[in-house]
Amino acid sequence: MNVNIFWLAALSYFIGFLFLLLIRSYDKYDKEPLGRLVLFSFLGGIISVLVSTFLYLFIHPKYNLTDAILKVGTVEEFSKLATLFLLYPLIKKEFDEIVDGIIYAAAISLGFSVIENIFYASHAVFPYTLLAKRFLFATIGHISFSVYMGIAFYVHKRIHRNYLGLLLAFILATLAHGLYDGFIFNKNLVALFLPVYLLLIYFQFRLLKVAYAYSRMKADLSLSNMRLSSQKNTVKCCNCHSENTDLYQFNGVKIYKCQTCENSILYEKDFDKLLKFYRPKLNRKKFINSLKQLRHNLALDNENRLIYYTEKQRLNVKLMHLETWFKTENIKDLKRYHKTMEGRLFNQLGFKYLK
Repeated sequence: MNVNIFWLAALSYFIGFLFLLLIRSYDKYDKEPLGRLVLFSFLGGIISVLVSTFLYLFIHPKYNLTDAILKVGTVEEFSKLATLFLLYPLIKKEFDEIVDGIIYAAAISLGFSVIENIFYASHAVFPYTLLAKRFLFATIGHISFSVYMGIAFYVHKRIHRNYLGLLLAFILATLAHGLYDGFIFNKNLVALFLPVYLLLIYFQFRLLKVAYAYSRMKADLSLSNMRLSSQKNTVKCCNCHSENTDLYQFNGVKIYKCQTCENSILYEKDFDKLLKFYRPKLNRKKFINSLKQLRHNLALDNENRLIYYTEKQRLNVKLMHLETWFKTENIKDLKRYHKTMEGRLFNQLGFKYLK
């Protein structure tokens, strides 16, 4: 069947880029320009495919679980990591945030997967059906395999020589990739494919949350970073009971500032949004529910400077104290996380150098 390669390529890239945008949307602090990501994914895809094609001249995998891990996974993940090293000079100046490692590794994986998708689809009887299936599994899978290497690479280039972290990340990426392909190759194991695939996606976004928790690009919680609204309001301050308040907006969050005592008032839903921004590793749902169950007002800090008023379901606080609390508690969140088995493993990727 003759296939219009141009439209096939465009569709393949578009559906893959949607997932890259999903990952990028999680970055609330310092988003990478879309144009740069598009260019990087094109170049990364071409170079990584050329590297893997060259390696496959000497390595000939069979369709079984062992070769899927030791050959397919090894060759293709090595190709992506090598490409990240080769293209690093292009992004060196902008490579200033830990999440950048994940974003650019994902961009290379997207490019690699798109070219691979075009190859398979151009030989398929129903190319667009195959593309839809490969977007849901192969493209998202390729991106998920590589996030570990993105984290380790960032630490290696910007923080500390991280050879062991890179090796561990490469092993994890290879194992994930190999299991993905191996369960497809083996009819007896194909039932395990979907659970393993979903687990890979799950761990990808868990790793993203850790990266965001370590981010140094969070905007300061100060009036200088907020927009004063002209909207009239009659929110009463829980501290001095004045209704003389100004409304400020910060990343979709509404913060009311009392002109009398200069305390800030946050409704529960806005406090929840700030928790997501400043404490990404926190189980926010559990934390907010624990506040709702309280019968009495609660001080969230030992100095009694952050008061949660249960009846009003509002937080009353000075912004400088709230920002200090966010930073302190975020560090505690990470310390608790790195005591878990998963946290200990991810710690070895390079997070230990960020403490």
